[in-house]
Amino acid sequence: MDERATGPAGASRDGAPHVVIVGAGYAGFATARRLRAAPARVTLVNPYPYHYFTTLLHEPVARPRQRERIALPLAPYLPPNVRLWLGRAVAIDPRRRAVEVEERATGTRRWLEADRLVVAVGSEPLFFGIAGLEERALTVRDLTSGPLIRSTVEHRLARYAAGAMGAEGRRIVVGGGGYTGVELAAELAEARDDLARATGVAAHAIEIYLVEAAPTLLPGFDPALTRYVTRFLERAGVRVITGTPIAEVTPRHVVLADGRRLEAGTVIWTGGVRAHRLVEQAGFEVDRRGRAWVDGHLQARGFEGVYLAGDAAAFPGDDGRPLPPTAQVALQQGEYLGRALARRLRGLPVEPFRPRVLGTVISLGRRDGVGLLGRGYRVTGRAARVLKSATLWRYLYRIGGARLLMRVLGGAPLQPLPGRPEP
Repeated sequence: MDERATGPAGASRDGAPHVVIVGAGYAGFATARRLRAAPARVTLVNPYPYHYFTTLLHEPVARPRQRERIALPLAPYLPPNVRLWLGRAVAIDPRRRAVEVEERATGTRRWLEADRLVVAVGSEPLFFGIAGLEERALTVRDLTSGPLIRSTVEHRLARYAAGAMGAEGRRIVVGGGGYTGVELAAELAEARDDLARATGVAAHAIEIYLVEAAPTLLPGFDPALTRYVTRFLERAGVRVITGTPIAEVTPRHVVLADGRRLEAGTVIWTGGVRAHRLVEQAGFEVDRRGRAWVDGHLQARGFEGVYLAGDAAAFPGDDGRPLPPTAQVALQQGEYLGRALARRLRGLPVEPFRPRVLGTVISLGRRDGVGLLGRGYRVTGRAARVLKSATLWRYLYRIGGARLLMRVLGGAPLQPLPGRPEP
């Protein structure tokens, strides 16, 4: 990676406005790319030199090599006027439009000031104060999550096979039956035979539970498709428990609110997210999940020139409630902000943000899925799974054109990881 892409931004010599974007998820990356022709210098702050696809983080649990195909190096796909500063944001001062960054290479900290500040720091798990959950549960939050879940499950199954663990060693409990929990449970069920071969535990002895506090899986989703998902998981051997929240997690048990105690060696929490704590700590006006309230132009209440997008932003929908923290919302907000900021910097008028709900597609392993598209059109089975893949193909095409798309369709890794050279 060249020095231009990774070095910290210095003082402006040409007087161009400085735009700082914090976070290179769907929203931050899209904002940076849409500022290609803007009369500004742009600094994109991110802890890692890659952008990963949050909606696919569950896949490496069943298919470890997928980890190389769910992340994209940032530098080759950033415009020339965007500099990537590898560092971790540790504080945000919206009054100064500034962010304090701990540099990845040196560990030193520095405040970076901007004329326009875009906060797209993403989310973190929400544990709802459940005793023992944060300390003992695994989560699905970044590129390390899939391999960590897989290795933890294999390790505990192997200990069970060796007699070093009791029944808890062969039981996995996924807490939270929303999109991520459903997709993860399906991946685990699909991986059961591989896990059995790797550890010597009979496949039928590996138990997977999916626990949801609401009366059904996928709360608020289409009822017919929810029934399809529930039947699919049950046929795959997943034990679905609904209408009962988790009350406590101990070293050997998941305790449910109705008093049941499930012996469980591996607990994975997918039951909710909140905005990164930096948002609330910065002093923004936030909702109950720590997201900053923004106006129709995604500008923070009370802070001119400070914008938020993605999981960090509470943008009210038609019903007055914040839009859900989905990838499509984050991507649309990022693209909007990039266009809007470019127009503002030229003194041109800017229309407010108008989200477009394009539908929802949920994968159920490699060969099945469900989707709810525009006008309530439902799709299930292999067609839905192909549609889920097509959303990634379309996204990659928008980033890198036909060359990048052909690369992924050809099976090449997008992001070389330690131990695997660039193809």
